[in-house]
Amino acid sequence: MVLKVREMYAAGHTIAEIQSQVSGAKVQNLMVRYGIERRSSAKRNQRGERNHMWRGSNAGYQALHLRVEAERGKPSCCVTCGTDDPDIRYEWANLTGNYADTSDFERMCVACHRVFDAARRAETGERTSPVRR
Repeated sequence: MVLKVREMYAAGHTIAEIQSQVSGAKVQNLMVRYGIERRSSAKRNQRGERNHMWRGSNAGYQALHLRVEAERGKPSCCVTCGTDDPDIRYEWANLTGNYADTSDFERMCVACHRVFDAARRAETGERTSPVRR
């Protein structure tokens, strides 16, 4: 049994996969007892559709903004007024209402973002953000 565990683990199988093939003993205990070196754990890519919580086009308001921040970073200046004061808070402002498109956002300070949204609301008569879920 130890030989089987050693061979399967060396071939790249996970401990869970080996455990499903071996009965009568815990694989982790066998590995410790017989000195089978464990591989260092590798971080899996769980971005976008690979994430088990991915909701695609059904994503909520916060998730849509987090996608922009993950792809384009935190805003640190305002494209409208040109300020880059580190004491001011900056946000990603959606330009056209297409929240799924991460390139449809601009960096703005809070004051410019509020003015921009108010002007867009007055022009279109519609909300400037998706309905929060």
